[in-house]
Amino acid sequence: MPKTVAIICDCDNTLAPDTTSLLLESNGIDTKQFWPMIENLVREGWDPPIAWMTEICNLIQDGKISQNTNQKLAEFGKTIETFPGAVDFIPELNSMLQEKGLDASVEGYVVSSGFEDLMKGTRLSETFTDIFGGRFYEKDGKIAGIKSAVTFTEKTKFIFAVNKGIMSKIRTEPYRVNELIASEKQVIPFENMIYLGDGPSDIPCFSTIKKQGGACIGIDVGKEWHKEFEKQLREREVTSFKPDYTKESDLYNKLKFLITEMAND
Repeated sequence: MPKTVAIICDCDNTLAPDTTSLLLESNGIDTKQFWPMIENLVREGWDPPIAWMTEICNLIQDGKISQNTNQKLAEFGKTIETFPGAVDFIPELNSMLQEKGLDASVEGYVVSSGFEDLMKGTRLSETFTDIFGGRFYEKDGKIAGIKSAVTFTEKTKFIFAVNKGIMSKIRTEPYRVNELIASEKQVIPFENMIYLGDGPSDIPCFSTIKKQGGACIGIDVGKEWHKEFEKQLREREVTSFKPDYTKESDLYNKLKFLITEMAND
C-alpha cells in the first residue's frame, strides 16, 4: 500500500505574510494600533484568535472593512502573494518521489488561526489538500459573528483528524476526532507527518507530532521572529529555516531529505 506523508503548515508568516495584517492595511487600518489593542485584550483574559476575530467583526459592522462577506474575504485572498515556492513545493516533492521510484506521496494541509475563507482564496488552495482556519457566519448577507476559531491547542484537533483520515468530517462531526483508532488503522501515522510553524501558537502541534516520531520545522520570519519561540525550538531540538520553498533553498532540501527518509522507512 502506498505511503502518504502529510506536511501540515501554519499559514501567516509560514506560507505567506500575515494575512490578517494585510487585510487591515488594505482597509487603511493601522496595525501598530490594532495588535497592541489585541494584546491588551489577551491580558484581560481573551483567547487571542477570539480577540482579533471579534475586533475584525466590529470593524466590519462599523463599515471600516469592505470585505464584509466570506466570499469577499476569499476574493481578497486572491491578491495575496505567498512566500517563494509555497504554492509549488507540494507537487514538486511528489514529482521527486516519482523520479526516485518511491511508492509514496505527499499531501499538504494548512492549519491556522487565520481566516479560512481568506486563505482558501489564495493560490495555496491549488496544491494543498485542505485548509482549516477561523470562520465567520453571515446574517442578512453580511458577516455577523464568529462561527469557529482555531486556538493554540485547537490546532492539534486537525492534526488528529489528518491522522485518522476524517478531515472531510471534522467540521460537521467534530466528536469523531475522539474515536480510538488502532495504530495500524491510522490513515497517516504521526511518524509520517511534518509540521511547519513560525510562532508560540504552533508549540502544541510541535510537541504532539515530535513526541510521536514525526518531524517539525521552525520558520524564521526575521524581524518578527519571536524570541520565546526561538527558545522553545532550541529546547525541542527543532531546526529553523527562512520561508523560501523554492527547489534551491535549504528548507526545500530539508523537506526532501525528511520525506525521502519517511518514504523509505
